[in-house]
Amino acid sequence: PMPRERRPRRRFDLKIPLSHNRAIGIDELSARTRTVGHLNGKTALITGASSGIGAHFAQLLTRHGARVALAARRVERLTETKAQIEAQGGTARIYGFDATGRDAPDALFDSLQADGFAPSILINAAGVSRPGRAERNTMDDFDETVGVNLRTPWRLAQLCAAHWIKTGEEGSIVNVSSMLARRVGPGVSIYCMTKAALSHLTAAQAREWAQYGIRVNALSPGYIETEINEGFWETPAGRQELDRLPRKRLGKPRDLDSAILFLTDPASGFVNGADIVVDDAQSWAI
Repeated sequence: PMPRERRPRRRFDLKIPLSHNRAIGIDELSARTRTVGHLNGKTALITGASSGIGAHFAQLLTRHGARVALAARRVERLTETKAQIEAQGGTARIYGFDATGRDAPDALFDSLQADGFAPSILINAAGVSRPGRAERNTMDDFDETVGVNLRTPWRLAQLCAAHWIKTGEEGSIVNVSSMLARRVGPGVSIYCMTKAALSHLTAAQAREWAQYGIRVNALSPGYIETEINEGFWETPAGRQELDRLPRKRLGKPRDLDSAILFLTDPASGFVNGADIVVDDAQSWAI
């Protein structure tokens, strides 16, 4: 038989509409997502910014142009993070903030406004877990976990949204939830409950505030190694849990970079009410 003529492969250039009269190719879209400075002019309030995911997000967002308000209880750790940010040319302010306090969100927001640091981005990264069997948890365990993981994010989002509605600004809120909002683990029943509630609150607030150009999304990480939990993974229980994971590894805060940049990017204007799970398929194994 005659040899078949080989046809050159066609290169398909996916066109993604950005407006009614312009589309860009996939290469240009990738370049846009990597652009340092796409958060220029934005102010981000980040709770839980003294360590772990919150501190990492603060440094990441400043590298992309935002100035940041660092809020946490451990002011000495905030000072270290602020120094690191300023050494890289960023701008940061420190706010002592106890997320367990009922009136703490209002006091924090008043301070931000007085300093001319009212946020255009809110990242609720503060969180707490009080492990214990469900039949042994105390009222203090319940009150603290609900206060930090649910009441404080709810109130800060409310304060930010009211401010943005008044000023006509389009703001962005990201609630740091957890893969345990969908799955459950032993010994953390209150934590699981608060994260499930936070993810649902995210959708409810997005539904109400979308008309004002306010976006509310959640980021649900899997097991991320931080200084707060690193000791656990060296215990027999920690090693047993690690062995159950598909790739038997923990995530690093940097593994969340693309997701948080995507959610805070003004170009993601149609992303609202989403809950993005970044867990290396861990939630399907626990």
